[in-house]
Amino acid sequence: MTMTTVPAYLEIDADQVSESLQRVCEKLTASHDDVCLDFANVRRIGPDSLKVMEKLAGLAEEKAVKASLRGVNVNVYRVLKLARLTSRFSFLS
Repeated sequence: MTMTTVPAYLEIDADQVSESLQRVCEKLTASHDDVCLDFANVRRIGPDSLKVMEKLAGLAEEKAVKASLRGVNVNVYRVLKLARLTSRFSFLS
């Protein structure tokens, strides 16, 4: 018998992307739940946020949990692609 888990759903604040992602990393460190991050309000992502995204991807891989990104716009996706992070996340529409 297998159990289905419901991922923790967290909205990313467009004005404080790095800080929001850092809070997600802290929550992921304390749990073993899958996470779904809502990027619907995020229009751009900076270098600090990319560093935290890389850390988040590493934590998810280390804990063997799934990290999904929802509502990512094309510009943010392009930046993640250039940073070679797209393969480390699942994308939802």
